[in-house]
Amino acid sequence: MKKVLVLTLLLGTVAFAEEIYATFNVKADKEADLVLSSSGLVQKIYVDVGDSVKKGEVLLELDNDDLQTSLVLAQKQIDLAEVNLRFAKKAYERFVQVKDVVDEELFDQYASSYERAKIQLADATANLAFKRALFEKTRLKAPFTGVIASREIELGDGVSSAKMETLFTLITPQKQKLVVSVDEKYWQKLKVGQTFSYVVGGSDQQHTGKISKIYPSIDDKLRSVTVEVPATALKVGLFGHGTIKVD
Repeated sequence: MKKVLVLTLLLGTVAFAEEIYATFNVKADKEADLVLSSSGLVQKIYVDVGDSVKKGEVLLELDNDDLQTSLVLAQKQIDLAEVNLRFAKKAYERFVQVKDVVDEELFDQYASSYERAKIQLADATANLAFKRALFEKTRLKAPFTGVIASREIELGDGVSSAKMETLFTLITPQKQKLVVSVDEKYWQKLKVGQTFSYVVGGSDQQHTGKISKIYPSIDDKLRSVTVEVPATALKVGLFGHGTIKVD
């Protein structure tokens, strides 16, 4: 009698399990559309679609010859300011030792020269930092290690900081995620950790994953809830469908 009762309860649980149909797109776990905050003509392109890049690697440069020249001049200003500061410091320190026996006005002149030399070096250093920042804005660097998924620029093209045009798309191909679209009427039934069984791109092979994230708002155009499911070994851009098992 007990065995029959347990079996009945188990069968009842299975009978009330619900499966929600959903579709998805495969996306990279990390993806970025890369833009430049400077305007100019593209002078150098170092990468193409499919190339692997490391974080900080230079992908593209605008014409920046004038800025390179200004960097050299700014560095020379620092070198000169450092020399002037050394001489001003030595002269000041000599007069400090004999301060009590020299004219106060003369001592003040050397003290003032020393202070001006320090200010000039600080100004030259700030100017170099400013010029370097302008130069770096003409170079597009990879924000993370990944693969170039698309390239929207050619040598000689003009780039406008006002338009913020995408120059490259960078992705991490090792990890993917399924961005799953679920009808909004099921939003109260969705939970992190639920199992998603799915097939990809016309293949009959079954895959499973767990919901890792539920978006907090409803897509007001598609009237759907978006959830994410981690995945591996899938091509970014593929489409698929499956079911979410809910209580």
